[in-house]
Amino acid sequence: MKNLGRAFSLTKPGIAVLLDLVAATTFILGLRDYSLAWKIVPLLFSGTLASFSSSLANNYIDRDVDPRMGRTRWRSSVGNRIGYLISIPSLLAVSLAVSLVFLNAATTLWILSGFVSYSFLYTLVLKRRTSWNIVIGGIAGSFPALAGWSAVNTPYSAVSIFVAIIVFLWTPTHFWTLAMKYKDDYSMANIPMLPAVADEKFAINAIIVNTTILIAFSLLPVAVNMGFPILYDILIIPVSAYLMSRVLLLKFRRGMQLPSLSLRAFLASNYYLSAFLILLIVGALIRFL
Repeated sequence: MKNLGRAFSLTKPGIAVLLDLVAATTFILGLRDYSLAWKIVPLLFSGTLASFSSSLANNYIDRDVDPRMGRTRWRSSVGNRIGYLISIPSLLAVSLAVSLVFLNAATTLWILSGFVSYSFLYTLVLKRRTSWNIVIGGIAGSFPALAGWSAVNTPYSAVSIFVAIIVFLWTPTHFWTLAMKYKDDYSMANIPMLPAVADEKFAINAIIVNTTILIAFSLLPVAVNMGFPILYDILIIPVSAYLMSRVLLLKFRRGMQLPSLSLRAFLASNYYLSAFLILLIVGALIRFL
């Protein structure tokens, strides 16, 4: 059972849950015909399998650097097992087949794009070559927002693109705050994550600037009528203020330990995105009632 649990952990189920939440958000926002509500089942099924597949591919590609990092050393047992390698295309194939049969071509394309952008664009092309790795590669997390909407509506919309951009802007803050704590790991693995290659002041300022852009963009529906639930307009402000306060503590820490504060900022970024999505979901559900 222990080995089975460790094997399942390689699929990074936490990432799958978060991506499913993104897809479910735009699915609910895009739902106009209640008779199509059942489509959330194949959407989440396909999205989860694609996420599992891309995480396994990420682990396999990084099998040479994972042993050098304390945070990922446990993944190094992957090796070259045939079953592991077969599971990557198998999970992806089932994901795309279910999406194509029960949803539509546009949703299938968005799901496939998420896999390709994470497994190849980020992991294979960008991760080891540039400190812009997560800035550009972060687009992988945006595709579930497009997939969720297109499952029950048009291939894309202003709403689905808005949510996709929020996830895209959120990703650097999320990864850089974690990398602040584990920058020595990234240095040992020769991965140019920004906090590992830039001086501390520059990295912190980059996190603050990125978070400022993220929050400014998240407040756009408050200033411009995008038809978002009133619950969002009211509560996104304190949610944003909480994230910014945690990020600013990295700069104005007054003797507090940076690794501890960066971990708290990382967790705050998780809370922020979760709250952002839940506010949209709850607000949309209340509107339905």
